[in-house]
Amino acid sequence: MAVIIVLFLLSKPLFAQQHSNVLYGERDIHTDTGSIYLDKAGMIYPKVGIPNDELREANSSLQEWYKKNDKKFVEIARLYNCNFESYNDINAAILNDSIIETVTRNLNKTSTNTATFLIHGFRKPFDPQNGDSSSPEDFETLAATFKKFNSAKTKIVSVYWDALYGCCFSASGKKNKPLFELFELAQTHAEKTGNTLRKIVSKISKDTLNLISHSLGAKVALYALLDISKIPINTPKNSRVNICLVAPAISGDLIIENYMKRRPGNDISSADNYNLYIAYNEHDFVLRKKDNRIGIFGPGPYRYGNTTLGCNYRSAALKLQSQFNALFKFSGIKLYDLSNVGKCHLVSCYCFGNNLEKVLADMKYR
Repeated sequence: MAVIIVLFLLSKPLFAQQHSNVLYGERDIHTDTGSIYLDKAGMIYPKVGIPNDELREANSSLQEWYKKNDKKFVEIARLYNCNFESYNDINAAILNDSIIETVTRNLNKTSTNTATFLIHGFRKPFDPQNGDSSSPEDFETLAATFKKFNSAKTKIVSVYWDALYGCCFSASGKKNKPLFELFELAQTHAEKTGNTLRKIVSKISKDTLNLISHSLGAKVALYALLDISKIPINTPKNSRVNICLVAPAISGDLIIENYMKRRPGNDISSADNYNLYIAYNEHDFVLRKKDNRIGIFGPGPYRYGNTTLGCNYRSAALKLQSQFNALFKFSGIKLYDLSNVGKCHLVSCYCFGNNLEKVLADMKYR
């Protein structure tokens, strides 16, 4: 979940003026070599420019755009060695898998023994809007912070997904409610994105795999690494899989109830290649879903999507650690109290100074 600045007195009620879906059809396809882009259904963007207005007219769906543009679909498919005569849903699924295979193959060509996937959260525009930072800005900050505190040579991959965007909170509860409902919808997008991302991370042939998420990006990461959706795709078997959740906008139950769900097997009775690193902040007003002035107004962390883990609400993070250690004796979990960050939910706040130094440094060791 990205920045939700709750200024009940000062914010402008611009929500109705914004397009809620975040589209990537007009990104610079020539200079971007280290990113993955996915639409609301988790379908991966081809390395082809597509007008965002056309995507918007196609219900912000790559599949619907393909269906409306049969000739272009055939041309794009040929770029990925798919020789179709026309569009149909099966051919679209085949093209999607072919793009995924191409992306995965290119990532595995890199010379490093580590791959690091960065995943943004809710309400992240691709370009700065209304004072909100963009996903490229957040990724630049996260990548620089990782390199500062973790000396491992790694291929950094930015995962852009349709986490929706809306502006802004106001003093009116009726006007705030659509943003909370938007967050609920983003949960579904996160799950579908994670399911697709598993097709990529499960085939990364590196010794170490890092997934670093902010806010609702935690749900993307967990759906990519755990078989929550029960889909026939293996989970990663790399020697070491580091799962770093910064201010995760999820509940601890999501981890406890699904941690054993691996494919093809789930035997972690004597060893586990997964390692959990969770940074929480008890004062994060976005995760607490309260106003950032006096902390009274707002629905709280249980409603409109459970966000209790990231703010350690009622000791959610500590309870998770206790349960986790009791249930998974050979698995690793570490908590980091970043309440010194204060009320801020921004990536830039969590990356400021030495806030993430111990978290990222610990990822180099078991």
